[in-house]
Amino acid sequence: MLRLWLLRHAKSAWDDPKLDDFARALSARGKKACRALARHMGERAIHPDLVLCSPATRTRQTWERLEKRLSGDAPPRVPGEPRARFEPRLYLAESATLLALVRAAPAAVRELLVIGHNPGLEDFASDLTGSSAGDALDRLGDKYPTGGLAELTFNAKNWGQVAPKSGFLASFVVPAQLAD
Repeated sequence: MLRLWLLRHAKSAWDDPKLDDFARALSARGKKACRALARHMGERAIHPDLVLCSPATRTRQTWERLEKRLSGDAPPRVPGEPRARFEPRLYLAESATLLALVRAAPAAVRELLVIGHNPGLEDFASDLTGSSAGDALDRLGDKYPTGGLAELTFNAKNWGQVAPKSGFLASFVVPAQLAD
């Protein structure tokens, strides 16, 4: 079984209207959400073999705030692969681009975390979901807010077999659900 985590970056700041979108940093609210997400992900024992992260400032900062809790001091679990790869194609990527990136993940990767942006991430999660646990799909369809984390599983031997509607949406959490 393969497990895919889709994380929308935490809330970013809009206080400098001259700042390029790519360079926007996390807001105080985003930093607080990262603490809650890191705790939640640690409690769930989420330890991705590989992280694909958009190189935008807010996505990098989101990963940096989660990294120690998710990987500690352990070396990458997939030999020859860095723990995190900052992938330029993830910046504002559409669903088709996200699918291509996921399908290209190494076979040794069993658990993959993608940190990206909307609307592509929300579309991608919806496109992949064939069935879901409880009301996870309804909540995902309502809104995929900043800091939203979807967990999808696939009965597949490798990432190249991941296809639309082939995933099971096991959970969907948002920072507002998590105690700080």
